[in-house]
Amino acid sequence: MDEILHADQVRHRRFAEFKGMQSMKLYLFPTGRVLAIQAVINYLALDCDVQAIDLGSGDQRTPQYMSLNANKKMPTLEDDGFVLWESNAILFYMAAKQPNSGLWPSDLKDQADVLRWLAWESAHWDAESCGMVTYEKASKAVLGLGPPDPAFIARGEQNFARFAAVLDTSLRSKTWLVGERPTIADFSVGGLVPTAERMALPVRTFPEIVRWYNGLAALPAWRKALATNASAMSAWQARRMAGS
Repeated sequence: MDEILHADQVRHRRFAEFKGMQSMKLYLFPTGRVLAIQAVINYLALDCDVQAIDLGSGDQRTPQYMSLNANKKMPTLEDDGFVLWESNAILFYMAAKQPNSGLWPSDLKDQADVLRWLAWESAHWDAESCGMVTYEKASKAVLGLGPPDPAFIARGEQNFARFAAVLDTSLRSKTWLVGERPTIADFSVGGLVPTAERMALPVRTFPEIVRWYNGLAALPAWRKALATNASAMSAWQARRMAGS
């Protein structure tokens, strides 16, 4: 899928192939969960081959894919025989490959703070709020799991208000979540903001989140990832309509 890679990344990948080396391979479906990873790939100009996984067609349940990720979920990263799943772990692995980027800070307290936000994103921002609503309103339709459950949507909306307030307060007088530069904490937490807006969650009522996310969205790497995700999703929807 060269079309979703930056031109420089394509050249780097071809050079690696010429030298007999393997690039990283990322298996994904274009959702908010992978937006952060795509943005980090762009930000670091990583050599990464992107392989689409069609969740609607059951690619995640094939023996080949399950040999990489028995959870039957995505994303999954392969790098020279090393297989890694879980989005935040992949973000860390990519950032640690280029420590000078600052995406994974060198200071111990800043590292702990980034880990705190990664845990918060996984346990609360995703699983209990943004992700809960998205699963009911969108993911179940993709996976063919029936209609949305209004009770779970309501619970996710209540949780969103609670956790968005935490994030909004934490961002006061701060450009980034941790330190003076963007880190994978910003990429991880920010990755679900566009999805939250599409799910009609009231992101715009939290001014600090809006200000912070606008800074993230101004990064060329982020803009490219958004465009890539939107294009891939549109193509998937077109294929699905054509096959229905």
